[in-house]
Amino acid sequence: MQGLFLKLNFFGIDGNQPFSREAKLKNLKLQYVILAMIVGLASIAWMIRDEPAKPAGIEWLNFENAHAKTVKEKKLMMVDVYTDWCKWCKVMDEQTFSHPDVVKFAQKNMVMAKMNAESDAKVRFKDKEYTQRQLAMGLGVTGYPTVVFFDDKGEMITSVSGFITPDKFLPILEYLHGRHYDKKVSFEDFLAQRKK
Repeated sequence: MQGLFLKLNFFGIDGNQPFSREAKLKNLKLQYVILAMIVGLASIAWMIRDEPAKPAGIEWLNFENAHAKTVKEKKLMMVDVYTDWCKWCKVMDEQTFSHPDVVKFAQKNMVMAKMNAESDAKVRFKDKEYTQRQLAMGLGVTGYPTVVFFDDKGEMITSVSGFITPDKFLPILEYLHGRHYDKKVSFEDFLAQRKK
């Protein structure tokens, strides 16, 4: 009986008194308030819930760490040069750099870095310090997105500019990873051989 008294007393009703109309209305209002709070909290929780897990994307490093890892692991380095305002940079992130085939190939065979072409953050390259802006300009980047590729010695191989769909980007990665450029095989010839 004590438990019942505490519960009723919680709602402002004295357990020793008969329920009055006022007490019932007060209890009903309180129940509506509690219900509204529960619904409100549930709505908020639903809105901020975690989105379904997206497929794992490329694990990006900063330029310096990627460059050191490239030389150490003897892998090619791919640097995504972007700006915060660039719409096509974001589309490339969402479509190309998140595509399972691109992710799988890049993670296995390359070291990946991102670099903001408008950042004044410092970065070391070949024993000199640059801002990311200066390095991007020094690498000949004039449009965004641009992906710059380096060999396993840290020397620039080439760059490609603009948004590139996954089906067009993966052959570029395969061509560079296979070092077909060293074998004097043109990219067009590589594509023709790849389709066979």
